[in-house]
Amino acid sequence: MLGVQQLLRTPDLALYFPAAILGALVGATRLRPIIWVPAGVVAAICLAVAYTPIVSTLAQPLIRRDSLPPRVDAVAVLGMGLTPDGMMRGEGLDRLLTGLSLAKRGLAPVVLVSRERRNVDGKAVSDSADLQNVATFSRTTARVIFVDSVVTTQTEARRMGAIARANHWSTLAVVTSPMHTRRACATFEAVGVGVVCVPAEVRESGLYPDANAEDRLRAFRSLLYELFASASYKSRGWIR
Repeated sequence: MLGVQQLLRTPDLALYFPAAILGALVGATRLRPIIWVPAGVVAAICLAVAYTPIVSTLAQPLIRRDSLPPRVDAVAVLGMGLTPDGMMRGEGLDRLLTGLSLAKRGLAPVVLVSRERRNVDGKAVSDSADLQNVATFSRTTARVIFVDSVVTTQTEARRMGAIARANHWSTLAVVTSPMHTRRACATFEAVGVGVVCVPAEVRESGLYPDANAEDRLRAFRSLLYELFASASYKSRGWIR
């Protein structure tokens, strides 16, 4: 519920069964009281996250929202993963819709969009068709450029930065999820790209005052992941 498992970056790995076996083995001994201590702590954290605005408070240092200038050279929409059947994930769609909306308002004549590919059961899967459909439905007059071979935020920054330099662009409006903005924009700046940071309008973000328990727990998982990812990027020298 709190998102600890996703830090392993292995989405198909389920720890419930081995945890249940371990708990059963310990519970059959005189050591069983030690199970209740961490269980109580985790339960207390879950309740605090689900029923208080603590997540939105903790998330604020991770959110970067720059003032929008009248115009930039291009809008850069960052990816958010894809489903096994080649569709964008919901948060990725929110990012794309925000980026296309900015272009339609005249912020930039070009939109860079991360296009993801991966193998699922030996079969190559891409969100290319889904991205193209949404871009077509938006009826934007901006030129949409799909950026391939995206694996991490750092590869997005390097590949989009290379396109910006080749076209002599000085500033990109980087659109991504709110809690991803500070790390993402710092990563783009580290590769020499001028950045205007734009948090996407994310549905069910869990950061608004009237968010429900499920959305707040989802937000906490994103918060936990982003804290670890930011620490990892700093340790690798990708951001300061």
